[in-house]
Amino acid sequence: MEEKYGQDVETGFIDLMKDDLSPYPEVQKLMGRFNPPLVVINKEPRFHGGLSLNTISEAVDEIKNQKSN
Repeated sequence: MEEKYGQDVETGFIDLMKDDLSPYPEVQKLMGRFNPPLVVINKEPRFHGGLSLNTISEAVDEIKNQKSN
């Protein structure tokens, strides 16, 4: 992600069982209703059950395009 987007995108990992989820109220609402891992973009849950760099990149590109229009 850093290679493709540079400083435009911040990535991180949150342990859903151990970390404080208060900054992610939308994630808290879904706890127990999805299969980890959970991909969150702009604090909004987007995908669950697997990690696909291509799928995540497409979603980030879509969001960036919406903001530039």
